[in-house]
Amino acid sequence: MFSTRATLIASIAIGLAAAACAPRAVSYKNDVRPILQSNCGTCHSDKGVGYEASGFSVASYAGLMTGTKYGPVIVPGHSKQSNLVWLLEHGAHANINMPKICDSRGLPQDKCAAATSFARELPKSQVEVIARWIDQGARDN
Repeated sequence: MFSTRATLIASIAIGLAAAACAPRAVSYKNDVRPILQSNCGTCHSDKGVGYEASGFSVASYAGLMTGTKYGPVIVPGHSKQSNLVWLLEHGAHANINMPKICDSRGLPQDKCAAATSFARELPKSQVEVIARWIDQGARDN
């Protein structure tokens, strides 16, 4: 009887420790969408110059998952294979890295992406949130 109780307590303790170490689920609505809206929404919405050039919209989950007119930018479960992360980490050619710098060049937001090849870096913590969300399946949660 004692060994059964000890085994049960040990199992519960291990389960709680594993749950405490597991990464928190990233929420599209609460974590990812605000980052994309504040950094990408001006150009990559239905009337934005980035949307007109690429067909990519961050205005909705469906638009984000559809990707560009060239194909998807997110591979659920695989952030390293997702073009969105690659662009945000500035792994692409300077002309297509994101997000674009607009304010310091004095360009109106609606002309920015078409007129500049300069991109700024998002804070690493924000890119990591997006990458974790993709690795967790890029769910509409």
